[in-house]
Amino acid sequence: MSYSLGVDLGTTFVAAAVARGTRVEMLTLGDRTVVTPAVVFARDDGRIVTGDAANRRAVSDPQRVGRGFKRRLGDPAPVLLGGSRHPVTSLLAAVLSDAVSRVRATEGGPPDRVVLTHPASWGPYRRELFDEVPHLAGIPRAQTTTEPQAAVAHHAAAGRLRDGEAVAVYDLGGGTFDVTVLRKRTSSIDILGVPQGIERLGGDDFDDAVLAHIDAVSGGALSELDLADPQTGTAMARLRQDCTLAKEALSVDTEATIPVFLPNRHFDVRLTRAEFEDMIRPHVESTIGALIRTLQSARVDRSELSAVLLVGGSSRIPLVARMITEALRRPTLVDTHPEYAVALGAAALAAELDPAPAGFRGGRSTVAPRMPYPRAPNAARAPGSLAGAGPSVATPPAWPDAAWAPAGSGYDHVEPLPPGGSAPARAGSGLAAPPGPEPSAPPPDAAERRRRVLVVAAAAAALVLLAASISYLLVQSRAAGAPRAEPVPSTVVISPAAQYPETTPSVPPEPVASAPGPVVGAQVPVGPTPGFVAIAPNGRAAYVANRAAGVVTVVDTTIDQATATIAVPDGPPQLLAFSPDGAQLYVGVSTEPETSTNRLAVLDTASNAVLTSIPVGSPPFGLDVSPDGSRIYVPSYGTVSVIDTGSDEIVDDIRVDPHPHRLELSADGTRAYTANHESDLVSVLDTGAGTVLAEIPVQTNPHSLAVHPGLPLVAAVNYGSDSVSIIDTTTDQVVATIPVGTHPQDLAWAPDGRHLYVVNVDSDDLTVIATEGFQPVATVPTGDAPTSIAVLPDGTKGYVTNLNSGTLTVLDLDG
Repeated sequence: MSYSLGVDLGTTFVAAAVARGTRVEMLTLGDRTVVTPAVVFARDDGRIVTGDAANRRAVSDPQRVGRGFKRRLGDPAPVLLGGSRHPVTSLLAAVLSDAVSRVRATEGGPPDRVVLTHPASWGPYRRELFDEVPHLAGIPRAQTTTEPQAAVAHHAAAGRLRDGEAVAVYDLGGGTFDVTVLRKRTSSIDILGVPQGIERLGGDDFDDAVLAHIDAVSGGALSELDLADPQTGTAMARLRQDCTLAKEALSVDTEATIPVFLPNRHFDVRLTRAEFEDMIRPHVESTIGALIRTLQSARVDRSELSAVLLVGGSSRIPLVARMITEALRRPTLVDTHPEYAVALGAAALAAELDPAPAGFRGGRSTVAPRMPYPRAPNAARAPGSLAGAGPSVATPPAWPDAAWAPAGSGYDHVEPLPPGGSAPARAGSGLAAPPGPEPSAPPPDAAERRRRVLVVAAAAAALVLLAASISYLLVQSRAAGAPRAEPVPSTVVISPAAQYPETTPSVPPEPVASAPGPVVGAQVPVGPTPGFVAIAPNGRAAYVANRAAGVVTVVDTTIDQATATIAVPDGPPQLLAFSPDGAQLYVGVSTEPETSTNRLAVLDTASNAVLTSIPVGSPPFGLDVSPDGSRIYVPSYGTVSVIDTGSDEIVDDIRVDPHPHRLELSADGTRAYTANHESDLVSVLDTGAGTVLAEIPVQTNPHSLAVHPGLPLVAAVNYGSDSVSIIDTTTDQVVATIPVGTHPQDLAWAPDGRHLYVVNVDSDDLTVIATEGFQPVATVPTGDAPTSIAVLPDGTKGYVTNLNSGTLTVLDLDG
């Protein structure tokens, strides 16, 4: 019998539904449940095992297991499983292939039509990559639609929605959160406004909270484990499964008991629903902020919503529906199994399709049934908002042939990556090159060097991210006993002290792949003359130095709204820098050189209180903090003052050429680079010896600089010559000079290192430079007099201060 298939290829689980005529039902994929885990296991022979079979192997060999990799779609770095490298598209294809194979075995043949779903908040680059997944899985005729449109189609088929009604789809799954506003019409389901998402928020984070609670009540039993012991990995994998079961039990019961079997120690932990809700309340608050922001972009008042549809397994948590109702005063709709809604809707849409013609390759097409369900817009983009590629750039000189290894990177040997060209996608990988100019093909030796550096760098990055993930879990467990924020009824102004506690070191999230053309989003009012912006290490807040008001404004990066202002004594705040753990914010305060108000204010980010004020002799400029937090490096008129954070005293003064406007440290803290505005030089400092190692001539008035996150590069903006200089730090030579807009004043790399963002204060725009080839690829309007830029640690958004318009421009950076 013919049938249509809908597949929800989620971050945590995979669900499939079939439609036969007018009947739509779920199909069992798991061993004991309808859904199957989106988990992969790499065997010794190279074969990929998925689903429950992979989960079982996770207990005994966790290093070969991959979870949540869908969130990494678009990241050029492969996923490391037991030492082998796997593109995300290949892993998704393996999961999809196994799911469809099980469906075929159950149904006795292939489906006539297949519809896959994806988040509405994805940009075109990630959608293009996702389109490759069914081809790699051997399902070339599969078509796609967005997850919220599928969910609405399911609820509409059940008679819960009438034509003309507007609904919000609140999708809280195991690994991600998305929210979309839609309107049901007679012949379509339309997406309104710009869908929003929180890339790394879901049931997995709630499991982490339960683990942290166990560590806290057991006196740090988890933190004290030896991570090098194989028994520890096995015990933690089993414990995490038990935490998930307890979390799910608390949706229907008021308490649960978690058995804890550690090497040499066994005990039980009792967890009540009230305790669990206190743990996750700040996370749910952030989703409600995103929901309200989505309503604003759709120009839909909350009173116009007929309901909020709850989708995803984590939306079954009773606290979710309760807080949404309190905030919006609107009803919520949820199925008995909300995790099935997207798959059921996808199957219903697949049944509406005409059979695909033979040979049709529909992976790049969206669903076009008799009721069209259009693809979500990337964002509201004004005509002409992206300029062309900009002025042509002369090919920079070739990099030295000598091998280099960034200090502290752990690389044994890495060949230099020559400018120009782009690495081709590996055959069968499914990774498409991002959009951008097509450079000429490099000679074979350059291509080989580029291939080697990408492979080695990707492997090293994945290892670092794996270690960071483990460290993050154990470190966060120490703060489990911290007080939690109270629920927010109908407002999204959340206390920064409750929302952004920085009492433990923050591990930044894994960066997503940056796209060549940022999209301009909200313009956030932050008060008069916002001069400098810095992002908290955990990415949850942006801090803006507001000169005229004498305050630092705190902006919640989830909802992009100002939530607090911090008064700074002694004078106007100028430039900002965080301690590595985010617990302190150092604020440079200055008026005139001859006054005594040149100081460094130290703010506690948990309480927003000024802890102390450190006198400095001259106006402090763009400062930086050592990776271990023990030293603050403050440039001023012809010197760099070194402050010991233990005593809050100046312990050294390093003479440099005038006037160093900005200082940036290398990743390991052994080198410091200063942009010397009046001498047209970039100085290189040895922080251990306190000496100047080199002086690199650049163009006129270098104002700011930025150290590349992975390659041995420093970029400096030249205010007086409207250009950016790229410095190879292995030779201390300028390897490229790139024209940008008028009077560039600040710059920042994307966390994945693929793009450089430059704000031009007198042309009111931002220039995007591609790292490969060092060429401008886009020019984006911002506000009036953009003067500073900062990027979230995960690379999804950037923030630009506009000096004259008193706003913060929000940029969507991942396409």
